[in-house]
Parts: sequence; structure tokens; C-alpha cells
Amino acid sequence: MPKPPPSPPPRPHARAPRESSASASSREPLPTERTDHDLDHSVGYLLNRAASIIAARFSDDLKAHNINLQTWRVLAALRHEDHQTLSDLASHTGSELSYLSRAVGALESKGYVQRSESPSDRRNIHLSITRSGAAIVAELAPRAWQIERMSVKGVTAHELAITLKTLRAVYSNLVDSSEDTSLVNRKLAVARRVRRREAREEPPE
Repeated sequence: MPKPPPSPPPRPHARAPRESSASASSREPLPTERTDHDLDHSVGYLLNRAASIIAARFSDDLKAHNINLQTWRVLAALRHEDHQTLSDLASHTGSELSYLSRAVGALESKGYVQRSESPSDRRNIHLSITRSGAAIVAELAPRAWQIERMSVKGVTAHELAITLKTLRAVYSNLVDSSEDTSLVNRKLAVARRVRRREAREEPPE
């Protein structure tokens, strides 16, 4: 009786494919070290340059109403969501409380915002925009939107969505990694407060 043919040797287990360098670099877009600092490829420099030119394009419109960029942000924030406390406004505008308090005082003297006590706690002061303040926002908002649209000319909706997502990630990364930084830096203190507020408002997954 003929013998059955020998069984083929067992096949070696297939190894999991190694992570490609492209895949790894997609999560770490910058090298761990760089000997120089190329401004043309610096995230911080390019962000600051873009923000500065946007502010410059809008500054002449603001001067016509005798307000600056910080007071404009206060008016815009109150027009979007009225009756806010000073702390709320600091979170929404990213401003330090001392500077914000002076900006609110200037707007109040012009009749653009007004204060009111909370019915439940007189120490809790709410700020609201007046009719005159709302009229300024209504006049300047189209110009602000025009500059915004001008700034993304030639950018697709998909590219803009990625850019906005990236900007939020940059902000979050730097704030979340600053817990061991001295609280003397008031801008970081405000930023941390904003992040805590956002975390409370995020719906659970």
C-alpha cells in the first residue's frame, strides 16, 4: 500500500506589517530636534504674522468708531451672547481680567455696555450691550466678515476645516501642557480657565 505524501511544513506566522515611516510621521509632523529656527516653517511665527495682518486690515474701521481690537471683541462677544459676567467675557475673549476691566470701563463711558446686578447675588455683576453698542457691531460685522473671507481666498472648504481643527489643536496642546508652568503668566491663567470651561461644556462621548 503506497504511503501518503508527506504533509507540507507549517507556514510561518505572518508578522504584522511594520508601521511605515509616513504613518509614524503623520502623528509627529515635526522632527524631535532642529539645529536652526526657520521662520518660514514656524507655526508660531506664521500664526502671529497672519493674526497681525488681519488686525491691521481691520484697525482703520475700528478707529472710525474710536474703539480698538480688544473693545471690539467685547462688543462682539456680548452681541453674540448678552448678559455675561466679567469672568465669562475673559473666557470668551481670551483677555486678562485687568485689561478687560479697563476695556469694559471705556465702553461703558461711551454708552456701549451697561452693568446690572444679579437678582440672586448683588456681588455678581452682569454686562450687557446697549442699543448703541449693538448698532456698532451691526455696522462693523460685515467688514470683519469681508476680511475673514478675504483671508481664505483660494482655500477650499475642506482645507479651511482642517486649518481650524489644527489651530484648535495647537491651542489645546500648548494650554494642556502648561500645568507645570508658573501661574505668574496671566495669559496662561486665562487660557487654562477657558479650557476648563470648554471641558465642562463638552458633551460626554
